[in-house]
Amino acid sequence: MDELRKGWGALLAATVGTMCGLLTITNYTQGFFVGPVTSEFGWSVAEFFFAFTITSCLGLITAPVVGTLALKYGIKRLGILGLIGHAIGYVLLSMNTGSLIWWYLTSAALAILAAGSLPIIWTSVLNGWFIKNRGKAIGITMAGTGMGAFLLPPIAEFLISNYGWRTAYQGIGIGALVLSLPVALLLFSENPDFLSSDEKSSSSNANWGMTRSEALRDYRFWLLGSVLFITIFVMVGLISNFQRIMEARGLARADIASIAALMGLTIVFGRLLVGVLVDRFWAPAVASVFFVLPIIAMLLMLYGAPTIALGMVIGIAIGLAAGAELDMLAYLTGRYFGPAHYPAVFGGIFAFFTIGAGIAPPLFGAGAQAWQGYELVLSGAIGLLLLSIVMFLMLGKYPNTQPPTETAQD
Repeated sequence: MDELRKGWGALLAATVGTMCGLLTITNYTQGFFVGPVTSEFGWSVAEFFFAFTITSCLGLITAPVVGTLALKYGIKRLGILGLIGHAIGYVLLSMNTGSLIWWYLTSAALAILAAGSLPIIWTSVLNGWFIKNRGKAIGITMAGTGMGAFLLPPIAEFLISNYGWRTAYQGIGIGALVLSLPVALLLFSENPDFLSSDEKSSSSNANWGMTRSEALRDYRFWLLGSVLFITIFVMVGLISNFQRIMEARGLARADIASIAALMGLTIVFGRLLVGVLVDRFWAPAVASVFFVLPIIAMLLMLYGAPTIALGMVIGIAIGLAAGAELDMLAYLTGRYFGPAHYPAVFGGIFAFFTIGAGIAPPLFGAGAQAWQGYELVLSGAIGLLLLSIVMFLMLGKYPNTQPPTETAQD
């Protein structure tokens, strides 16, 4: 409780920043824009969503760069610039008059301008404030994505229906800035008692850590990045194609919408639950259990009778696992590579996340089209998640350089 008493402001700011950042808002609102935009301009759905792929895959460049800049200029400065850049990027999207090239260029600009609003920044501040309860703090922070998943869809739909898609882009972008910027300016700060990386050589192990170049020579960097790529590829592919999968199984659109809303709330619960569990148990084992859930969900999709009750079970299982992935990424990065150079190392690993998230929606859709249904796609996804569970368990024990308060969990 002492950590929470001291670090509550930074924790609140990190949670709001996560909710109002690029990752959350782009993931949970773009589906509402595809119809109005493509209808006005005559684009295909694939042409529209290729912009999402551009935004996500540019994270291969922007995530490591942001991590490096955060170490040099400070995470607060990068976070504030990212929030402002995010609003500018959404305004740029709203100015399109039908040019597909401009659509792709502004999507690329959004990825660059808003890079400072990625979870790399928001989770970095937690290392200085939370040690014993770091998992819980990460879970609360990443629950911002679940809150966004619950709140943003009705806001986007209301703005589009009543004021048009251009005003909706502007309203969401500027609204997120108005909500998050004051909180970030007032509360988002590093712990002054947490030593800088230059001082760590003369300090306790509480601020230990590998540099990014050192992490790149560690097999766990590539193993963690690979397992993250696989899990995010499957989870984003499932979520982005969820409506089409369940509709093909015979469920009504209204029922699917209800299931999707439940899934958003479950993501919040999943993030908080993971945060509690990884503070008590070995995190790769926790991850292995959570990623059994979407395997069960996909088996039910393939072989279960299509009812709304079964759909709710499927939605809960997927939501819990979706709530685990980013928490695991942030927590495991800190545990295996240390907090001293966390933004730079996390930025490198986060690049795997962005590529997996960027290519999943079109590849899942293309696979369903090529194989005339989702049966083979889901079967392949089950195999990938089984592989990811094995890879999680291969990460091994946490390094013994952790401070005494943490080593008891190893």
